[in-house]
Amino acid sequence: MRIAILGTGRMASGLGKGWLKAGHFVAFGSRRPETKNDFHAVVGTESRVFGIEGAITAGEVVVLTVPYAETVQLAKQHAELLRGKIVIDITNPFASQPADGRAGAELTAEAIGEGASVIAAFKANFSNTLLEPIDHTGQPRDVFFAGGDEAAKQVASGLITDLGFNPVDCGSLHAATMLDLSVPMLIEMDTRLNKGRRTSSFRFSHE
Repeated sequence: MRIAILGTGRMASGLGKGWLKAGHFVAFGSRRPETKNDFHAVVGTESRVFGIEGAITAGEVVVLTVPYAETVQLAKQHAELLRGKIVIDITNPFASQPADGRAGAELTAEAIGEGASVIAAFKANFSNTLLEPIDHTGQPRDVFFAGGDEAAKQVASGLITDLGFNPVDCGSLHAATMLDLSVPMLIEMDTRLNKGRRTSSFRFSHE
């Protein structure tokens, strides 16, 4: 598939490396692509860095890895380009959790408007393990995801599997509220147990 990743941080580079290895085309989007000359050395020579609009245009799937505080504004600004594409929102609200009980990804979908197809995913996964999907037990780590568009969820599930992870469907996009709320606890536990941001999420049986 053609995947656009908006952002060039650790989560973006980890996801990009994994999908490039799986054979997908990956376009990274940056507000200042001219400053990313060394990015290819980090991700790989097959990677491409565009401006935000160029990356969105190049992708069938658009992955949002920008800081949460920038997500809604970015979605509003590029709503027309994002409509009709599968948007995977990996951002975490932390202290900015919506006061009305909605998930951060629901605000992203609202910002895009009618025609939005938003999936929340990778919220409970650390960048340190994106290229190490198999944990110390020899089993794949879980990636929780949620969304209301069943066809988009199938695509997201396939992309998660392509990285070597176990996709866990958590239900509707509103279910992402619980994913948002669980992340601070996961980070606190990982820090307290000195796991070095390598904690695996719980595995679920699909039998």
